[in-house]
Amino acid sequence: MRFRFTAFVATLGLVAGLLEVVHGADAVKLDPDATFRLEFPDLPNTLETLASGERQPARLTATLPSNYSRDGKFPVFIFLDGDKGGRGDGLPIPARMVVPRDFICVALPLFKRAYKKDDSALVTMEDYETASHAYRLMLQRLFDVVPNTTPERSALGGFSNGGHTVAVLLAGHDRFILQHFQAFYFVEGGFGPLAAHVLQEPAMKSCRFLLLRGDRADAKPEPKMHLARALEYLAEEHHVDFTSIVMRGYGHELPKEYLSVLGQWVRGEKLSREFQ
Repeated sequence: MRFRFTAFVATLGLVAGLLEVVHGADAVKLDPDATFRLEFPDLPNTLETLASGERQPARLTATLPSNYSRDGKFPVFIFLDGDKGGRGDGLPIPARMVVPRDFICVALPLFKRAYKKDDSALVTMEDYETASHAYRLMLQRLFDVVPNTTPERSALGGFSNGGHTVAVLLAGHDRFILQHFQAFYFVEGGFGPLAAHVLQEPAMKSCRFLLLRGDRADAKPEPKMHLARALEYLAEEHHVDFTSIVMRGYGHELPKEYLSVLGQWVRGEKLSREFQ
């Protein structure tokens, strides 16, 4: 399912000047609040393109923070959408509500090895090589264009199928992802690969994890509850920084108050007592 933001219009708020679509690094102006898109015509079709049949190149959209300067170091915040994942044209959440400053906000599409009509769009371990290759190329281009990013506090996560994708990357022990991100979050997705392959790995002791899940009956909370408990036990056993939060009264969604919680966690702030 694609992200549904409760009581908000799903928008990145790209109002800080003309958005550029570029193929190379030279055309990008690294100014505060600048937004630009990078296109990747040589990459495989995105999941959205496979599903729609409308061929469009994969895109990465990035917005620099209002306090950006070439002298500083800036973490990266990425939110991967659910369902088919979109085209990478912009984040489906008001990103500046999560990270008002300091962070470079990035939108990426989803990838699957293959997809046919009526197939499941769920990203699984079979899609690891396809997704890993695509994100490595896309993010390396971003890091070349914006050379003063930092892994410290950089966060990668997503909703539903976006969360599955992040969990698959971690379950595949993706070195590039672990080299450039230290925080990973999952909203209504990613439970299975995380429980099976991730938290027991020594490399995860230097990372932070956040899991958000709804408890409303129509969101089928029982399987998620059992998997979340298994993850909590694994994290405790292997001394991993793992925060698990139940979104009380909500289903397959990310409501306003929990978007705020996500922001506190990404920024490294202490969570309110009710969410600890």
